Amino acid sequence: MSATVTNVNSVDALSGELPRELLQSSLADFEHWADCRATHLSLAPGRVNLMGDHTDYADGLTLPMGVDLFTVIVGAVDNVSEQRVRLSSEHATETSLDLESLRPMGDWSDYVSGVLAGLQERGFAIPPMTIRVGGNLPLGSGLSSSASLEMGMALLIEQVCGRELDPYERVLLCQSAEQDYAGVPCGFMDQHAVGFAESGKALILDCAAHQSRTISVPSSLRIAVIDSGVRHAHSEGGYGERRMQVERATQITGAPLGKCSLSDLDQIDDPLIKRRARHVVTDSERVETLAQALSTDDSTLISQIMTESHRSLKEDFEISCPEIDELVDLCGSCGALGARMTGGGFGGSVVALVAATDVESFSAELGRQLPQQNERAVLRWVLPADGARTIALQDISDQPT
Repeated sequence: MSATVTNVNSVDALSGELPRELLQSSLADFEHWADCRATHLSLAPGRVNLMGDHTDYADGLTLPMGVDLFTVIVGAVDNVSEQRVRLSSEHATETSLDLESLRPMGDWSDYVSGVLAGLQERGFAIPPMTIRVGGNLPLGSGLSSSASLEMGMALLIEQVCGRELDPYERVLLCQSAEQDYAGVPCGFMDQHAVGFAESGKALILDCAAHQSRTISVPSSLRIAVIDSGVRHAHSEGGYGERRMQVERATQITGAPLGKCSLSDLDQIDDPLIKRRARHVVTDSERVETLAQALSTDDSTLISQIMTESHRSLKEDFEISCPEIDELVDLCGSCGALGARMTGGGFGGSVVALVAATDVESFSAELGRQLPQQNERAVLRWVLPADGARTIALQDISDQPT
């Protein structure tokens, strides 16, 4: 018995071209379900964070990248009188959203409703539509499926309405949608990464300046994402509790933690709050260190920084779990240069950096050991992908699969 290994890399992903087969199958799925022709299409990547988790809402640094696992949103404008969006997903039940009375419903549609409401507040006249959400981005795995859905939905409606938002305004709209409708007190790192990602690159995002710059991901490295199968639900409290603890530390220091040094934390007396703050300060600092290590292909430093980050997430921020810790250790024993938890925590995925020359042996050894350790886990190899965008139907309909 071997573990589930998904190789999603392709010539399309390597060249930054469209994942045509995925798009065409999504179109066919929509037209079979809706019994009508599609008129609009958007594509949004997931994201993996290489370094800097829970630093974005503390004005720190993060190091995310888009990945070639996508949310695909297909829609058609309806010729009906009711002001509603008929909404369906491959992963959830069909629902209908009243465009004249959008409100949180306590399910996956809240991510969509929040985006639609935000666009309406900005003067968008959204017509009745039928929309289906699909793709190959796993839900709840720490790869930001929520931000991918939000950004893809915003772009789709912009295309429908013939009006474009400023890219950064779109990021903030989608962040607000997740906060106000889905109840997640998130920063904007996920939405920014999904919107501004570039093929072959990672982003160094300065959350205080609201600016990012790109760095190349070395061709000598490959990126593995191991989904633990443990699903998180950030709105259930753990994420919000950590954010409140970070805000408490900020009140004590008088400055955003992303701009503090370790010595600034000496004024924090509460040992729990101090541990939370220490993670934020050190993980933000590790972003620049890892970026330097990637630029110089320093495998020793990569290993050290990834190990330190996971230990901080586990011990200081306490958002890991036994399944994640076991996967991090397993990645190391199978030959990864470094591995760490990625994303908001409480489950989700591990990201591992592996030398390109070791991919085959890493996959084989992980595939041999994983079923005995975690039969739910899935290994996926990912590539840095371009950010969210709309797709003209003619750009894929005339191409061979």
